Amino acid sequence: MNPDQVGIPASNRRSDRMIRHCLIAAGISGLMGISFGAFAAHGLVRLGNPLIVEWVKTGASYQLWHAAALLGMISLAGRFNAAWLRAVTLCFFVGSLLFAGSLYAMALLQWMWLGIITPIGGLIMILGWILLIILGYRTVKP
Repeated sequence: MNPDQVGIPASNRRSDRMIRHCLIAAGISGLMGISFGAFAAHGLVRLGNPLIVEWVKTGASYQLWHAAALLGMISLAGRFNAAWLRAVTLCFFVGSLLFAGSLYAMALLQWMWLGIITPIGGLIMILGWILLIILGYRTVKP
C-alpha cells in the first residue's frame, strides 16, 4: 500500500484509481486523435487519396470524442457503482483504440485486413454508451 493512502477509505482509493485511469486514457486518446488528425490534414492530403484522409479523420474524430467522454467519466467517480464505471471507461478507451487504430493502420500501412477490427471497435464503443444508459437508468431514480 502506498504510504500516502494510509487511512484513506478503500472507496476513495478506488475513485482515485478510476480518475487516474480516465486521465491517462483521455490523454492517450487525445494525443493520438490530435496527432493523426493533424497528419491527415497536413501530410496525408499530399498523397492525393481522399479515402485515406477520410479514414484518418474519422478515426481521429471518434477518438477525440471518446477522450472527452473519458474526461466526463471523472465527474462520476465515487458517485456511482465503480464496476459499471470501469466497464464504461474500458469500452470507451479500448473501443476507440481499436476503431481509430485500425483506420490509422489501414491508411498508413495499407493493412486492409485490419478492416475487420474497425467495426469491432465501434461495437465496443456502442456497448460503452449502452452500459452508461443502463447505469443511469438503474442508479438515478426520477
